[in-house]
Amino acid sequence: MLLLAVLRDLGPYAWFIVGALFLIAEVVLPGINLIWFGAAASATGLAALAWPPAFGSGLGWEGQMAAFIGFAAVSVIGARFLAARRFDDGADRVNRDLTAYVGRELVLAEPIVAGHGRAHWGDSLWRVTGPDLPAGERVRVVGVDGATLRVEPVHAVLGEARTA
Repeated sequence: MLLLAVLRDLGPYAWFIVGALFLIAEVVLPGINLIWFGAAASATGLAALAWPPAFGSGLGWEGQMAAFIGFAAVSVIGARFLAARRFDDGADRVNRDLTAYVGRELVLAEPIVAGHGRAHWGDSLWRVTGPDLPAGERVRVVGVDGATLRVEPVHAVLGEARTA
C-alpha cells in the first residue's frame, strides 16, 4: 500500500512525478512507448488538481486510478491510430512528392547550359535539366529525376511559335 501512502501524502503532484518517471524510462528504454503512460499520468495529475478536495469530495484514490486507466487507454489507442496513419518514410518520398508539381511554371534563375541550370521555385533554387535556355526564361516542369526537375520552355510545351 505504498502507492496509496504516496498518493495521500503528495496528492495530485504524485502523478506528475509518476509521469516524469515514465518519461525518463522512455529515454532510457527507447521503443517501449512509455511516453503515452507518462502523458496519461500527467493528465491524471491535472484532473486531480482540477477537482481538489476543498471543493467537494474531489478525486479520491479510486477516481485517480480510474482516471489514469482511462487516460492510458485513450493514449495507447490514439497512438495505435496515429501509427496506422503514418506515411511511408522511405528515402524516395520527397521525389515522389515532387511529381505532384509536374506542369508548374518556373523562371530560370541561371541559364541552362549543357543541359543543366537552376530555377526559382518559391523562395528556393532547384536544379533543372532541359534544353539550353537563357536566364529569366519561363519553363514548365515536365518530369522529375531524383531531386532534379526536368523542364521545357513554356512555348515548346504549348506548341507556340517562338519569336525572337
